[in-house]
Order: sequence, then C-alpha cells, then structure tokens
Amino acid sequence: MLTRRRFLKLAGFAALLGAGYPVVEARMVRVTRVDIDLGLGIKAVHITDTHFSTSVFSPEGVVATVEELRPGIIFHTGDLLTFRRGLEEAREFISALSEIAPVYLVPGNHDHWSGVGGKGLKKELGSGARVLLNEAVRIGDLAIAGVDDPYTGRADLERALRGTGDAGARLLLAHSPQIIGEAAQQVELVLAGHTHGGQVRLPRKGALWLPLPREYWRFDYGLFSVGGTRLFVSRGVGTGYLPVRLNCPPEIVALSL
Repeated sequence: MLTRRRFLKLAGFAALLGAGYPVVEARMVRVTRVDIDLGLGIKAVHITDTHFSTSVFSPEGVVATVEELRPGIIFHTGDLLTFRRGLEEAREFISALSEIAPVYLVPGNHDHWSGVGGKGLKKELGSGARVLLNEAVRIGDLAIAGVDDPYTGRADLERALRGTGDAGARLLLAHSPQIIGEAAQQVELVLAGHTHGGQVRLPRKGALWLPLPREYWRFDYGLFSVGGTRLFVSRGVGTGYLPVRLNCPPEIVALSL
C-alpha cells in the first residue's frame, strides 16, 4: 500500500533526480580515514568500484588525492570496469596510481561480465598492478591475499591463503564482502567493495537495495568485526549502470595499518 508518507518520500526523491543532485553527488569524492592497527606502520589507500565506462568521477582528481595521501601501497578491490570500452581509461588510471605506490588488485563481477576477466586484467594492466587471482604475496611481515570474485563464485580462499600461516598479519582483498562467511577468524583484515554503500540511501531506511545475498545485507559499508576479523566495506568511487548517488558519496579510503 502506498501511504502518504511513502508517497512524499518518493516524490521528494523524484524531485532530487529531476534537479540532478544525485549526479552531482556522484562526482563528490571524499577521503575516509580508517585506523586499523596491525602494528605494521603502513599507510595504504583502498579504492574500489571505479566502473570505468559508466562512472562520472574525475580519474585525474582521484589520482591527485591519492598522491597527496602519500601511501606506501594501494589496494583496488574490483569492478575496475563496467564494460570493455572503459579498458583504456582504466589502464591509464592504474598506470598513474602505480607511479605513486605499488598497486594490488582483485577482479569483481563486472570485470568478468565485461568479457575481460581476471586473466585479461593481468594481461591488460601489465606491470601497472599485481592482479591477485586466489593467491598471495608477501611484503615483509604482511601477507596480502586476493581472491577472485566471490559474487560470481570464483573465490578460492583456501588456495589464496596457502603458505601465509607464518605471516605476522594477513590482509585479504575480495570484491564482495560475502567472503567474510569464509574468512572470519582466518585473517586479520578483509577489504571489500561491491555494495557501493547502496548508492542511494534514504534517511532511517538506509540502502534501497544491495547486490548481495540477504544474509550479508548488514555489510553495506563501513567497518565491521566478525569473529575477531575486521572487515572494511568501501562505498567505492564509481557507479554502475546509473551514475547517481544520494546520501552515499563516493570515497577514497586512507588506511593506517
């Protein structure tokens, strides 16, 4: 039943769409600072869901902001692309980031749906980024593991964590936060995206919809703790098929590890 209150909310949202505000907000990239003390003394940046070919943020602006943050490492947790036609812009973006710090990336569902896929990203990005497909690398006492996209059933966490048991800290990159169902108590920190924070959020109601199984809807965005494992879900910097955001601005995440 369409109540008067719901009608007024929908009418107000329609008016905002007509005024173009949600498109403006989609360009307003913010910096979110998160302190997760792993005792490593590492400054990192987390970027996700750039969705090249359907997003409206400024890639040059994001690169300039990341440079100002002076990270020692950069993480990208997937959906670099929406469609293959965004590949050249994505390649230039990753190349620019790699001049600031080493870039580690995992694929998302749209990277696969675009037809490029994880192996395609490895080939196309070349030395610009280390694409982790159910594997891990070591940087000193830190093990960085990355799974292929959990949302489309490509994640193999056991394989990704193989040989990382003696690391001082284990960080897992995954596109979808639903990986927490497997990763809880196995790693210290999970970085994810995929949800876009809902992209459109209403006061007191939150996200209208999330691309997750219902049991994981509580992981819409922000910092969570599950069984001693911390999970940070970023709102991302881009947008999917509709280039709009409301009460959910895009973000670059500055991490202290």
